[in-house]
Order: sequence, then C-alpha cells, then structure tokens
Amino acid sequence: MIQNERQDQIMALLEEEKHCTVKFLADRLYVTPITIRRDLKVLEEQGYVSKCYGGVSIIDHSNREVPLVVREACNSESKALIAQNAAKLIGRGSTVFLDASSTAAHIVDFLSPEQEVTVITNSLRTLTALAKRQITAYGTGGRLLHSSLAFAGAKAEEAVRRMHADFLFFSSQGVTADGNITDYSEAETQLRQVMMDRADQSYFLFDSSKLGKIFLFQVCNVTELAGFFCDQEIEFEL
Repeated sequence: MIQNERQDQIMALLEEEKHCTVKFLADRLYVTPITIRRDLKVLEEQGYVSKCYGGVSIIDHSNREVPLVVREACNSESKALIAQNAAKLIGRGSTVFLDASSTAAHIVDFLSPEQEVTVITNSLRTLTALAKRQITAYGTGGRLLHSSLAFAGAKAEEAVRRMHADFLFFSSQGVTADGNITDYSEAETQLRQVMMDRADQSYFLFDSSKLGKIFLFQVCNVTELAGFFCDQEIEFEL
C-alpha cells in the first residue's frame, strides 16, 4: 500500500470511529506503529488531524474549507448512490460540467465510452478518473487549490464561459432549510456560478449530513436549479 492510499484509509477510519489509537490503526492497516505515527505527522502538518494523549481525531472543519481527503472519506456509499441516480439523466452524446466535489466525482463511475459523453471539470482527480475510463474530458485550467485539488480563479472562469453544457452536477458544503446552498470556498463558489450560467440544466447533489449547515458564500437557491438529488426525501421550506 503506497503512502497516500494508506493516509486516505487512516482518514476513512477516523471518520468512522471519530477517535483512534495508533495501535488500532496499525492493526487495521497491517503496518507498524512507527509507520502510522509517520503518516499521522504528515496529516497533522496538513491540518487534517489532531493528535492527543492516547490517540488521534479528525479536526472539526465547521465553517471552514474541508480538505478533499476528508470529504472523500465521508458518506462515500451515500454519495455513490446519489451520483448513480443523477447519472441516469445523462443521455448519449451529452456534454456535462462536473465540479470538484467528491459527490460529483462519483458520476464518472457510471459513465462509459459508448455513451460518447464529454465531461468538463475543474477537478484534477476527476480528470484522472475520466482518463482511466477513456471518457472524453476537458479541464478548465486555472489556479490549483491544494486542499481540494480543484482548479479555480479567473482563468478557470474564462475557460468555462467559452463552453456550453447540457448538464451541471455539483455539490457544496451546506444547504439550509429554505434551500440556500452555501460553501466556504469563494473561488469554487464563483466557478460553480459560471458553470450554472453555461449549462442548460443544473443539479445539486448532496447527502443528508449537509442539511442545516450554512457557510460564508452562497452558491444559489434550489429554486434556481432544474432539481437536486439527496440520499433521503427532502422538502425545503420555500
């Protein structure tokens, strides 16, 4: 197991267990405690975990940007189901915007080369996944945000303004009871809004853990969208 894969598994275990000892992580991942401590030091320096006497926990990311490695480990089964349902809308020959969210990234798993779909994304990881599945893809370019492996900024927005898509699928960090979709990243919020302007239909993908959470920047309201997909039945107070 390479280091980054092991660190991703450490984050997944911490998301599930909330607090783990070094011995527990070493036993679960079949490596030495020394190896786990080395990985934890890297994760702590990156701001993902907090070590304390007897173990380690994920840092609370309330009202701040959540690193991609944390988002990928959280509610992955729900996100895959949401993406599978959303992907059913994509017809043969469609052009699709995918943002850099971990939920939208799952849509790639439900696409095939035979569909002749073209995907435009600002996600470095999603581009890699599309290449592996031999799906036609375009990257937005722009400034790379290290915590999310997302491209954003003026260059990315300029590229998107020159494109058109049938669909946009995106997620965000929170949505309120009255349907306001918010996020902590100003740059990614602005790019999502440009994608919305250049897509015929926009859909919000979110798991129920995001309900009732509000962050600094408002993306839009659900009333501005063609629809949304969630892992449970939702009725907003519109």
